[in-house]
Order: sequence, then structure tokens, then C-alpha cells
Amino acid sequence: MPRIHVLTEELANRIAAGEVVERPASVVKELVENSVDAGAHRIEVDLEDGGKKLIRVRDDGHGMTCTDATLAVQRFATSKIGRAEDLEAIDTMGFRGEALPSIAAVSHFRLVTREPQAAEGCEVTIHGGGPAQVKPAGCPAGTTLQVTDLFFNTPARAKFLATSGRERGHCADWVTRLALSRPDIAFKLTHNGEVLFSSAGTGDLRSVLAAIYGSTAAREFLEVDRDCPEGVRIVGLVSGPKLLRGTRAHQMFFVNRRFVRSRQMSHALSEGYGLLLPAGKHPLCAIHLTVEPGRVDPNVHPTKIEVRFRRPGMIHQLVQQATEQALADAGFRSLVQGRRHVSESAPDPLDGVPAAPGDPFSSPGPRLAAGRGQAQDYGTRLRARRLRVNPFEDRIDERDEGLNVHASPVVELPPLEQAQEPSLAVDAPPEKVRALGQLADRYIVCASAVGLLLVDQHRAGERVIMERLGPERVSSQLLVVPETLKLSAGEAAAAQGNMQALTELGYELEEFGKDTLLVRAVPSTTAEGEPIQVLQGLISDLAEFDQPTSAEHRRERARATLACHAAIKAGERMALPEMQRLVDDLLESQSPAVCPHGDPIIVSFDIERLDQQFKRG
Repeated sequence: MPRIHVLTEELANRIAAGEVVERPASVVKELVENSVDAGAHRIEVDLEDGGKKLIRVRDDGHGMTCTDATLAVQRFATSKIGRAEDLEAIDTMGFRGEALPSIAAVSHFRLVTREPQAAEGCEVTIHGGGPAQVKPAGCPAGTTLQVTDLFFNTPARAKFLATSGRERGHCADWVTRLALSRPDIAFKLTHNGEVLFSSAGTGDLRSVLAAIYGSTAAREFLEVDRDCPEGVRIVGLVSGPKLLRGTRAHQMFFVNRRFVRSRQMSHALSEGYGLLLPAGKHPLCAIHLTVEPGRVDPNVHPTKIEVRFRRPGMIHQLVQQATEQALADAGFRSLVQGRRHVSESAPDPLDGVPAAPGDPFSSPGPRLAAGRGQAQDYGTRLRARRLRVNPFEDRIDERDEGLNVHASPVVELPPLEQAQEPSLAVDAPPEKVRALGQLADRYIVCASAVGLLLVDQHRAGERVIMERLGPERVSSQLLVVPETLKLSAGEAAAAQGNMQALTELGYELEEFGKDTLLVRAVPSTTAEGEPIQVLQGLISDLAEFDQPTSAEHRRERARATLACHAAIKAGERMALPEMQRLVDDLLESQSPAVCPHGDPIIVSFDIERLDQQFKRG
């Protein structure tokens, strides 16, 4: 009996579904992209139970004949490409021809469609990858696709879905991205009958941003409009220096109207801001890049969230220059000193370093203001660092949609010549430790009885704040005037799912509409700094990760994230008394060696090892 056999079509479809359908948001993405390609002017998305129970996508596009509708649910059937050469010049959203059969393989699937000129429409139903049932149907022009009970026949996959709020946030993120990619199309998203997002479809990109972030935030965005060589055009909006976030999750890049994640363009954006960016902060953007289809390859990732440019260095430079010009036109000087021109054949090894601190436009809290000085030379800061990442290596992990590649670059100190690797301090450091100064505005250099200590200032701050928070409810400080905080749909879902944890952290919050919070009180730990920005960053981070199953884990994650946002950042300058106070507080903590995320805080160089390096004795 042969050991190799051909899989049945049903089993093959269910395996293919694992590559295309990861969660409800994957279904929303694929179905809405099909509606866009169908020439729709209005697209409505209805969800129930975060999309786990129901996903319905309705459009007013050109619809399909009954023959085409029947073919559309077969594998490798598509209207987007017809020959191999078409792969070199793709200008549609989808083209692989696997989405509909893959979705139908793990759900109860219903497709109803009619061409505008047709007298009647067609209905196609498939249950769990079974045979398609086709019959005539009366329906409006366009297409309606309905997916119910997603993963009903793959319980192992269903078990790993997140909460309904979290899945709703993922779906909302994709709808807003697609709305930003096509501001000329009207979008409407509802969840359990409640409208979460809607756009008018007027073609105005700023109005879509206003629907996501609020009209006040939308007014902070600056116009980008630049015609570039070789047929490249860059248009869109970038946030002004007052509107920043703690992560790059709100940076939306579109290549030929397709949403992509790109470390390369994200780095170019930050380079354009130069010293306008405070340490640990990132601008928001919705930037559209138009290039000839033959100059970009969108088929390098299963979900098409990644692209590859033929001339990445040129794209990097053009995005940076367009950003600088937008800031300059608005009266902001990016303060980039000795700008480097990037070549795609030899990318600058310093690319990927965060913008240097010392931003004269920032408004630091009173805790840091006394320690600030004039910005050091930007090039000197950069040349002191050696990187492990390269902004021209765009590798995206769909599971977290680029969060790993958009984390702060991993930076290490240049090694001592012919020295052994420094040892990590795993026990509590000596009681008598004296702060000497800062290295690269991120490490505190200390002298101790056993030798030299390097203390990571951000991680030290995290540990100190984490222990001040303690296991009990954190004390609050009422705001004189309550403030409102506008959230994206995904952030609103994260806030709702973590409301108890946020309350225990000392926040007093009220829902003020479907996507706005009224902040009445903040933790006493953050009251002297920028408490609303800390809360914004905290919720943004919580929205980026799937929520743990237990309330205890949610509380611990929220505490660790709050400590991270409230702590002094790498790249912020400190006065010597501040350094000493932070070191003293660290030594008094119960776990001075590791931060709340488990990373080392202290690296030590003992006297004996230093003597060996100086060839003493």
C-alpha cells in the first residue's frame, strides 16, 4: 500500500485555511479587499461576538454572475490575474484566489450577489468546506458575504481566539486601515448593532483620520505632497510634534493603496523628524506611496502585508525628504545635522537608531526638566552605537503585524578590546554605590566596592515604579479638570477589556461615547509627569497584545506596562542627583537585578577583570 496519497479537496481546503484565516480579522481583511476590487463605493461590515459568531460584508460593487460566483469559491480561481506576467504588475488588493474557499472551509458561508443589469441574483452556500449549493436569489446589486460560526469544525483553532473585545479590535483595525487606503470609499463598521466606525467616502484623508482619532487630533496632522523622480509620488498626512505615541502601531503606510508594514519607511519617517522626536516617542502618519507596479513586489508575504522595492535606498531617502519638507512647510525645523544620503547598495550601518533626545519643542514633566541640557551632536550620538538590525531588511510577522520589527532597536555597548564578556549582576549589588554620570544618555555609570557598574536607567525606573505600585490598589490623584482621551476602535476594545486592571492601577475612567474615555483621576505615581500620555501609551500597548486568560495576568501585565511608560526613557538626560536617587531607590527594591519584563538592569565589571585589561599585576 503506498505511503503517499493525495489529500481530499475538503482536507486540502482546511489546510489552506490555516494559511489564510488566522482569526476573524483575517476574514474581514480578505472580504473587504474583494469589495474594494469590485469597485464598491460603499462597504458595510457587521460583526457579532467579535466576528466569531458573525461577519457580514456588504458592498455596492459590480457583483457577479451565477457562473462567476460558483467559480469564486473554488481554489486558485481569481479575476485578478490570468498569466504569469501579471504577477510582475499587480494593482489589485487580492489576487491569490484562495480566500473564499479557505474561509468557507472553516465556517458556514453564504454569498449573495447580483450584477446591476441582471434581473435576479445568485446565492451560494457552503457548510464547513462541503459542496457548494447554488440557487437564484432576489437581492440588491452588489455582493453580500456572510460568515457564521467561524472555526466551528476546527475547535483547536477556535480555542486560541482571544476575547470578543480583542477580536473586535483586530477587525476594527483592518477596517480603519482599508478606509485610510481608500478614503474615496464610504465604510461603516458595526458590532452587535453598535456603530464603531464610519467614513463618508469623500476622498478626504483627514476626515478618515478624524473618524479614527477625533477632530482635535486630526487638525494636528501636516500635509505631505511630493512628486519624486522615477514616477514616485508621496502624499498623505504626518502628525505634528505635539501628537506622538509610544509605539509605531499608528504609522500607516500604503504602497499603491495597499496597507503595508515597513521598518524601512518607518525609520525614514523618524529620520525626517530628527531631534523633534523626544526619546521613546513616534509620530503618527497615513502616507501613500505610488510607484510603478513593476518596481515593487507585493507577493513576498502570505497576507501581502510586506512588499519589496527594487530600490529600497531611494524610497527611504524620498520618504525622509518628504517628511522633512512637510515639517518645514508647517514651521518646524527637524534639526537633522549632517543628513546622510542612503544608497540601496550600501545602507548606512547606523540606520535604525532612535532619534536623539534634547528636543526643544518637547514639554518634559518637572521630574526631568532640571536635568535637561542642550542637545549633543547628533552624529556623535549615533556613532557611539552598534546595531543588530537593519531598516532595509523588512521582515514582517503577521501574528503580531510587525510589532517585533517596530520595537526599539536592540543596542549594545562596544566591547572592550580583548575583554571577556561582562558578567550580569544576579545578586543584589553592593550597598555603597556612587553614580558617576551617564553613558549615551541611557546607562548610569556607577562606582562600587567591587568595581564598575552600568545601570540601565529605563529598566531601573521600571523596577522602582513597579514596586511602588505594589500588589494592592494604587492610590489615585484627582484631576482638577477631567480630561477626555480619544481612542481608536482597537484601543477602546483593549480599555474595555482591561477596565478593572486600570481601575486597580489608580485610574478613574468613564466611557464618554463609544471610543472616548473621561479621565477623572490618575495614579499618584504618574501625576507629576504627563499622566494622560502615560495612559494613552498604556492602552495602546495593551491593544497590541492578546489579553491573557486570567484577570490576575491582565493586572500584572497592566502594572508592568504602566511602569514601562512612567519610567524615564533611554535617551533622556539626567542630572547627577537624579541618577543617584534612582540608583539608591533601585538598591532598596526587592529585585534590583531584573526589570518587570525579566531583562537585566545591571552589568558589572569587577576590579580584577579591569586590572587584567590594564595589565596590572
